[in-house]
Parts: sequence; C-alpha cells; structure tokens
Amino acid sequence: MAVEQRKYIRFLPQDSTFAALRSGFQKVGKVCNISIKGLAFSYLKDTAEKNPDPYSHQVDIFLSEKKFYLSNLPCQIVYDVPDPAYDQNYGVKMHRCGLFFRELAEIQSELLESFINKHTTRIL
Repeated sequence: MAVEQRKYIRFLPQDSTFAALRSGFQKVGKVCNISIKGLAFSYLKDTAEKNPDPYSHQVDIFLSEKKFYLSNLPCQIVYDVPDPAYDQNYGVKMHRCGLFFRELAEIQSELLESFINKHTTRIL
C-alpha cells in the first residue's frame, strides 16, 4: 500500500464540479479531487498545446447546478498525463491534469475554503 505524502487533505467534490484552465480554455473537465493548495481534473484530450508554460496559468472552478463560480486562480501545472481511470479501448483519450495553486488573493482563499466546506462529499 502506498503511503500518502501530500501535505494537504484532498476532498472529493460534488459530481457537478468542473475546472477550466484559462490557457485558451482547451482543458475543461470534471474535478477529481481538490484541496486548499490544488486540484486534479480529467478532460477530453483532443488537441495538444504548443509549448505550454506550466507556470503561467489560471483556473476557474464552477458548479453546473449550484451557481458557484471561482475564477482566475493562479496555478501551476504539476502533471498532465493519460487518466488511468478511463478505458482507452474506445478511442477516447482522457487526461488528468494536476494543478498547484500559487499565491491566492485573500478573497480567493476564503471562497476556496467555503467551496471545500460546502461542496465536497468526503475526504479522500
């Protein structure tokens, strides 16, 4: 069994939680987990970014039915790999992107904490 090495508790968000990476909005997908320092989301891989800069991104987090929207969170891409949770046999290429939140404004931190408290279902 692998030992958890993350410093921050990850939470499972509600099913209707999505993230959109503002780098041309080419990566939009369902949030897999979230913490106060980052998130991971799965998205449909259909185009490749040319020369992506992992440090200069912003992400938006939103709920499709709860009308929650948190925008322009500065972040850094930690990984972007094929998502093992999806079966590759059907020709659908899903990727999982992990993001680390860089320095957030005070209001962004407060809204993120509020989101975690109100819109997650359990600790992972």
